[in-house]
Amino acid sequence: MFENENNIDNYNPQILFLFDGKYSYSGEIPQTEYHCHTDMIEISVILSGNVDYLINDKLYNVKKGQALIFNKGIYHQELLNKDTICHELHIGLNNINLFNNKNSINFNGDGILTFIKYKDEFLKCCEEIISEQSSHAHNSHFMLKALIMKLLIIISREINEDEGKTVQSGLSFNSHENKVLVKNITDYFEKNFMNDISLNTISQNMYLSPVYISKIFKELMGDSPINYLINIRLSKAKELLEKENLAIKTVAKMVGYNDPYYFSKHFKKFYGVSPNKFRASYR
Repeated sequence: MFENENNIDNYNPQILFLFDGKYSYSGEIPQTEYHCHTDMIEISVILSGNVDYLINDKLYNVKKGQALIFNKGIYHQELLNKDTICHELHIGLNNINLFNNKNSINFNGDGILTFIKYKDEFLKCCEEIISEQSSHAHNSHFMLKALIMKLLIIISREINEDEGKTVQSGLSFNSHENKVLVKNITDYFEKNFMNDISLNTISQNMYLSPVYISKIFKELMGDSPINYLINIRLSKAKELLEKENLAIKTVAKMVGYNDPYYFSKHFKKFYGVSPNKFRASYR
């Protein structure tokens, strides 16, 4: 409905690769080169054991319950040593559109996310992904897509829990994002004023609290979202009364009012005259 990162209509991640890997040291050189990705995000999940990773020239030992999240431009390399025994799930993704940036997962942690609150749920989802991939069941690709979407949501919840914020709070929005948010709402009002719209509807579709939406909207527009919508509806009604010979009940319905009495009351309050008298003045 709205052009917003957290809009469910925009949430359609593309799975580029997905593989289950079990590793142990074989005395050979590391299986991967020190590299970065320029066109995707890679998520590597440690399901059991531990392994060393070189990330942007820093060495880390990662263990079960941790995920490595390599956004574009993050250099990384898996390093196997004589003590390495680990089981990992590797996922390559594009078009995430769930987090604040279009196609990256940002958090405080140098690319390593340690699951605490959602650890069990996260690992269970990873096991479900591996099981589904190996099952080759009918329409398995649809189920894998659904499970990956679930996994990303679990990641977002852990990140927000860890950083002491929620997706709904909206507190991370900057001034530009606030302007985009308000413009999306006003554009939606202009196109859908004839439909049933409430602040709760907007809130649910944008995954933001009604209080936050009202606050930002009033700061930028000088009025509440609902009053702004009422002004649009009454302005459209005025145009219809000036140009069309329609019943008041019909005009009310056309601009989003199911109750003609309620419409007339709003119209008179706004223009100082009833709809009937207003139309009569144009004849």
